[in-house]
Amino acid sequence: MFERLARVFKSWIGYFISFAEDPEVMLQQSIEEMRNTLPKLNQILVTTRATVLRLEQEKEELSRKERQLTANIKAALTEGSPEARKLAEGDALLLQQVRTDLAATEEQLATARHAFDNAQLTVEDIKTKLRDRMEQARRAIQESKKAAVLRSAAGALAELDQYGTASTSDKYLEEIKQRVAESKAAVEVATGGLDTGRIKLERKAKEIQAQSVLAEFEVEMGLKKPDAVREAAPFPEAGGTSAPPQRTPEGV
Repeated sequence: MFERLARVFKSWIGYFISFAEDPEVMLQQSIEEMRNTLPKLNQILVTTRATVLRLEQEKEELSRKERQLTANIKAALTEGSPEARKLAEGDALLLQQVRTDLAATEEQLATARHAFDNAQLTVEDIKTKLRDRMEQARRAIQESKKAAVLRSAAGALAELDQYGTASTSDKYLEEIKQRVAESKAAVEVATGGLDTGRIKLERKAKEIQAQSVLAEFEVEMGLKKPDAVREAAPFPEAGGTSAPPQRTPEGV
């Protein structure tokens, strides 16, 4: 009993291992991993860009403080009182610190902008390569599926040939040929009872009448003399012959 269970477990484990090692499955997993990498690359751009925006905001605030302190110092020195000068000294110390912070912020901002520009180039390059690899993987999967279909078709043809389907197909082909022949025979029988002689005679009479009409137009247009015009032939009766066309009397 335990040996049978062990064989069952081994067979299932072997199935899952073979399934996991299937190239199509592995390529699908690779495509999924590359697809999941794209949002992470976008997050890198978001983070570096956010750093640039934050430093730009800090620089603007420090620049505003610098302008305000500079204006306060100038106003205090213009007043000239000891108290105003004392305030100007305090603002001067604060201004020195603000300028130090502003210089550091500007340096950090330049570094952050450079990092963001490099990140954009790097991320776009990685995205392009990932998309190319994903497309290659998709094409490989399609080719693998086509190969599997061809193998299956080849196997099916081999089985059909093995079971003698050639004779079966010949039988069906002969039946189709027989049906086609019977259809042609039915058409010939159906059309054999028609009065083909009368039909040909009617067509000839119509052609003669058409020639007569054309001759009348030619006389009117001066292309022919009136004596060359003949009356249109009468419509022949079935089984009889038509009378020859009479010459049109002149002067009538």
